[in-house]
Amino acid sequence: MTAETAGRPRTYGGWQRERVAFLFGLSAARAALLLGSAMAAVIPFAAASARSGALLWPAAAVLAAAALVRVRGRTGDEWAAGVLSWMLIRARGQHRFAGGPFALAQTSGRRAAGEEPQLDLPGILAPLRLLSVPAGPRDLVVVESRHDRTWTAVAQVRFPGIGLSDSARREQRLAGWGALLASLCTEGGPLVRVQALQRLVPESGAALRSWHAGHLAPGAPDFAVSVAGELLATATLTTTRREAFLAFTMDARRARAQVRAAGGGDQGAAAVLVRHLRGLHQALGAADLTVEDWLGARDLAEVIRAAYDPHSQHLLAARRAAAGRAADRGAAAGTPPAGVSPDLAGPVYAEAWPGAYLHDGAVSVSYWVHSWPGEAYCTALGPLLGDGGHRRSLSVVYEPLGPRAAEKAVMRERTARHVAVRMRQRTGQVVPEHERAAVDRALGQDAERAAGHGLVRFAGYATVTADAETIEDACAGLEADAAAARIELRRLWFAQDSGFALGALPLGLGLPKRRW
Repeated sequence: MTAETAGRPRTYGGWQRERVAFLFGLSAARAALLLGSAMAAVIPFAAASARSGALLWPAAAVLAAAALVRVRGRTGDEWAAGVLSWMLIRARGQHRFAGGPFALAQTSGRRAAGEEPQLDLPGILAPLRLLSVPAGPRDLVVVESRHDRTWTAVAQVRFPGIGLSDSARREQRLAGWGALLASLCTEGGPLVRVQALQRLVPESGAALRSWHAGHLAPGAPDFAVSVAGELLATATLTTTRREAFLAFTMDARRARAQVRAAGGGDQGAAAVLVRHLRGLHQALGAADLTVEDWLGARDLAEVIRAAYDPHSQHLLAARRAAAGRAADRGAAAGTPPAGVSPDLAGPVYAEAWPGAYLHDGAVSVSYWVHSWPGEAYCTALGPLLGDGGHRRSLSVVYEPLGPRAAEKAVMRERTARHVAVRMRQRTGQVVPEHERAAVDRALGQDAERAAGHGLVRFAGYATVTADAETIEDACAGLEADAAAARIELRRLWFAQDSGFALGALPLGLGLPKRRW
């Protein structure tokens, strides 16, 4: 980070992009393509055969182009891998999902057996299972991923924002968030992932109308009641609200001893996760983050349902407001409970396209943040949420590294940067300024690590949702806002269903593994 000088706001930077470290910055697939290209180019000379050269030299050019030429940020082998996997999934019919009434027999069987309602979600979300855990006055839900044996708890948070705060207050809040992440950078710590998701949704006005109905005086003039009703009916048509969630994920393999001491099994793992979450309240308060509530099963299902079916947002908000009003009056017995049953959280129908994701009457397009600005202000991510013209969500996933892993990663980065500079100097090439800046950033990271700071891997995802007729306009708006913030986005071609799960749902899914 850069300190304030001459009254200018502080900027933040120093992040490094992960580099492929198989062979001279090449992945294994690209190295194999270049090797095949070289062999195809040399064989005709060794065989002294012009006829074989007519066949192999074009193949060599194609292989070299597939390894070196980039189209929309991807090399040819990456496009080929995406297209082939997409064709395989499409041939199996796995790009479509039918839930709701199409899975009615399965849902009815669970209820008849007395089991708790479970999520029925498509794609990479299918292995998720819910487990309710007692935590204070009400239960919170823990999301278990049976694929990688992790448990995730989700909190809805409220924060005052930093747009109108002074510089000192901004620095205090950001320092508190940094301290929260640094506290998780411990050797063998059980909390392995933190997801911060914020989404912009249309304001239904149900809560405001419910408050107005509950506080309306019996003798209020009819004219005043009529005017207030008209204002409440029209004032929320163009307004939006922001919802923020934090998802904390625990790896049971790191907490094996603690889980065993807590009784073992799923309940023991969930109890250990709740114990660690209680220890985070002070750190959250230091960052001016107020936990409104740890989501229960119906609350989390409502969040998921509203993401898959944006048109249900108003109905769900009205149901929640009615349930809250009934609870205040002590007459909640005949009122439908707030939220959604978990087995109804998923989409009725969803279909993954190469460049978009269709779900319940809406279309979403997800992006990956490929490049962050070199030096950014603390408000740099604000433009990605837009002004409310379309429904957007922004997700940033952090994976804290322990001291040993951080040292290894930093030294690997320093070595790679140093070798790149030395190779250019030995061959008489001019060292570009971005290479020198990368060396300086690696040195700065090493110095900060030695001083006791933590290191995290992180990635950002953005999702925009609109109707089929306006989705491309919504995408253009998001890309324009990102360009104005000097953030480079890449559309997740052939992986839109996974991108939706990462960018629109607070379920604590992880980062991709490093490529070699």
